[in-house]
Amino acid sequence: MIAFEALNKDMIVFSYQTGPIMGMDGDEGGFSVCLYGNGNLKYCTYKFCEQINSMEIFKMTKEETKMIYDTIAEAEEELKKIPERLDNGSTSGSSNEFEFLGHKKIRAWNIKKSYPRAVWFTNRKYYEAYKENMIYENQVIGIFEMICRCFKKQGIELSLERCAMREDCRVRVTWKEP
Repeated sequence: MIAFEALNKDMIVFSYQTGPIMGMDGDEGGFSVCLYGNGNLKYCTYKFCEQINSMEIFKMTKEETKMIYDTIAEAEEELKKIPERLDNGSTSGSSNEFEFLGHKKIRAWNIKKSYPRAVWFTNRKYYEAYKENMIYENQVIGIFEMICRCFKKQGIELSLERCAMREDCRVRVTWKEP
């Protein structure tokens, strides 16, 4: 893994993007959060079809950025084992895309925390088809939740479905239709 001191403005420490799988052009299209090695945190909202609706840039301190870095570093071995694409059989809803420093992007549809033992009892066919995926999704969500706790200490509320940023952004841009 890259040393914290070697991080720069072009390196992504952590990013998360979500959006609906289906919709009409111009509908709400989700959001993304991206933390760079220099502490810049970019938050974007989208209209369906990947059109940026708004963008805000925040400056995190070196210590705040290191908290996220350390969380990912602690999970490094776990992240190496998680495949790039996770498939829980879902074909509608929302996409989820995660990027952790030094690792490939992890993509999923409607990622969710699962309780494999309970699924084994209630839906054995699903369990047999997706048991490994449930484990991987739980690992990704566990790491994501640790990162969310780091952000929360900085006044940023992040979950799989929403993000509420603090008010001290350095740059705020909103796109308007011509």
